[in-house]
Amino acid sequence: MHAKHYTKEGNVAVGACCNENSKPCVLPSLRAAERQMWKEEEVKEYLPIEGNPDFISAAMKFAYGKDMDMDHIVAVQTTSLPRGWTFLSKFWPHHPIYVPNPTWGNHIAIYK
Repeated sequence: MHAKHYTKEGNVAVGACCNENSKPCVLPSLRAAERQMWKEEEVKEYLPIEGNPDFISAAMKFAYGKDMDMDHIVAVQTTSLPRGWTFLSKFWPHHPIYVPNPTWGNHIAIYK
């Protein structure tokens, strides 16, 4: 890590952060978002199997650039990355799979 100016730092690259006792903590921004959801009485339902279309669109623009022609890119929102890559390798062998940079540290290892 570089110069430390914030005393409550964490390694968010892995999607988790811990307090000074190495216990998981929730970021203040997430707490604020939860309070807003409760205030608006928004429910926390499971997403449909294909995910949230607005989130997927925004994520693709973020990952590939807003000027990328999205007509030839397909994306789904899933927590089952290994199953997805297994499916693609079985039914679409020898085709490249493009992963955004940066990506999670374990994605390349899972793919290989």
